[in-house]
Amino acid sequence: MKLIRAYFVMLYVQVILQLSIVPSIKYFPENKSFNLFIFLHVFALISVFCITQILGCLSASLAVKMYWHSEDDKIRKALILLKIKTVPFYLLNLVYGLIYTLFITFVSMGMALVLIVPVMIPIWYTCAFVVQSGFFGAANVAVLRKKYCDNISLIHYVLQFIPVLDVLGTVILLKKTKKINAASAEQIESATE
Repeated sequence: MKLIRAYFVMLYVQVILQLSIVPSIKYFPENKSFNLFIFLHVFALISVFCITQILGCLSASLAVKMYWHSEDDKIRKALILLKIKTVPFYLLNLVYGLIYTLFITFVSMGMALVLIVPVMIPIWYTCAFVVQSGFFGAANVAVLRKKYCDNISLIHYVLQFIPVLDVLGTVILLKKTKKINAASAEQIESATE
C-alpha cells in the first residue's frame, strides 16, 4: 500500500506543479534568475511526471499481484484511493488542460490546433493515469465476479479504463456490493432465527 499511496501523493504533487507555473511566470521578475527558475520548474514538472508514471506502472502490476494473492481488502482500499479520492486531481488537471490548451492556442495564434499534438498532451497523460488505476478497478471487478457471480456485469471491466466512466462504475460497484452484502446478511439472520 505504500507504493499506492506514493503514487496518489505524486499525482497531487504533479498537478500542484502544473498549476503553480502560471502564477510563478506572472509574478516572478524577468531577469536571468527568472529563466533559471522557469527551467528548474519545468525540470521538476517533467521529473515528477516521469516518477508518477513509473509509480503508476508499478501500482498497476501490484494490482495484478494483489489479485493473484487474493488480497481483496487491499484491492478495495486501493480502488477507493485511486478512483474516488483522485477526483479532485482530475478536476484540477482538467482546469490545467484547459488553461494549457488556451495558452498554446493563443501563443501560436491558432496554429497549435493544426498540430494537435501539443494540445492533446494533458489528455494523453490523464488517460494514462486512468488506465493505471484501472488495473485496480479490473482486479476489484474480478474479485466481485468471483464472489457474487452473475450479479456483477462484465461491462464493469471496460468501464474501469474509460475516463469519467471509471469513477461512475466504481461508485455503482461499491453501492451494489454494499446492497448485496446487506441482503446476504439479512438472509443469514433470518435463517438463524
